Amino acid sequence: PSGLGGSFAVIDQPATVRVALLTPAGRGALAVVGVAGADACTLADRQFSGRRGVSLEAWDDRSIGVGRWRGGGPTDADQPGEELVVVRHAADWLEVHCHGGHAAAEAVMASLEAAGAVRTMWPDWLRERGIGLIELEAREHLARAAGPRAARILCRQATGLLRDAIHRLASLSPNDLPAAAGRLVRAARVGLRLTEPWRCVLKGEVNSGKSSLANILAGHARSIVSPQPGTTRDLVSARLVLGGWEIELVDTAGLRCSAGPASATERAGIERGEAAARAADLVLQVVPVGDPLPPPAEGELLVITKADLAAEPPAAPPGGVVTSTVTRRGIDELIARIVAALVPEDTAEPDLLAGPVPFTARQVEIIRSSLETPPLATPRPPPDRDDPA
Repeated sequence: PSGLGGSFAVIDQPATVRVALLTPAGRGALAVVGVAGADACTLADRQFSGRRGVSLEAWDDRSIGVGRWRGGGPTDADQPGEELVVVRHAADWLEVHCHGGHAAAEAVMASLEAAGAVRTMWPDWLRERGIGLIELEAREHLARAAGPRAARILCRQATGLLRDAIHRLASLSPNDLPAAAGRLVRAARVGLRLTEPWRCVLKGEVNSGKSSLANILAGHARSIVSPQPGTTRDLVSARLVLGGWEIELVDTAGLRCSAGPASATERAGIERGEAAARAADLVLQVVPVGDPLPPPAEGELLVITKADLAAEPPAAPPGGVVTSTVTRRGIDELIARIVAALVPEDTAEPDLLAGPVPFTARQVEIIRSSLETPPLATPRPPPDRDDPA
């Protein structure tokens, strides 16, 4: 939350200093603890010794310094302390940047609490800085973003892009409103999936090359590969990033057309695979070169495998991709086709996801309701930062 601007309001509580963890909980390279209030520099100076030997109260605003943080307890008086970075944004607003994970940030917050600060949760912290609900939602979703593309989209919404677009709907004419609202609703198809990966399921007969294809897409041997039919008995999944999007790739038990499954275990695996395919965002229908091609089906991408075994280089069937995990033929094309099938907006409307993108059902409902409410005759004044949108 660095660089949000503004200043903290005085909190009507006995302690005037608030402390909050501003980075997501869990392991990480860096954790950021916010310290805010009229006595923020005074409290922090009791714990922090900067290399410059100058009190935080004497620092200029927007200054950054390296130093050591003492625990503050009687047993810590002679300890050198943890080395970290302090950012002074203003006299009433500091950030302490320490090692990631739980222990270092907890030690900083505990020492400030012992000195009289009050711990608060990061949403309350941001609300006190005038951050609106949509921006709060964007930051919350950002901690669970499914891939770098999702993270970039959410970062743009955290700057107020979506909030401004929703407020703008109220000032549009009846002729312009449907197009603007419709654009936001179209973007929401992807926006509602930003915190969960797309699910791509491989389906095909036994020994069709599904597991080898899954391994080469994942970049490691996730599935067992064997010439013996029916090796894969259960769902085998792997998380990977293709084209900037996080995808859960699921390898399934192979189907048998000429004979029934060899065992009850294999039958159960096949049933699970069929259920996974029905719930998938995209099914890769895997067929080895030379086998009869199935009829095209909606939501499926035909993938011809084992092209290296063909006497002549096979041509790609309509709507299909020819691949070989031995020579890597068609793998890059397959990746591009997977991404295009999952996120067709990138091709159909290249600018759609670069703008405001709704990412919660609540936001979509606000947009849809705008189509049922006559727009204001005059433009709406600038929204208050506490506006529920």
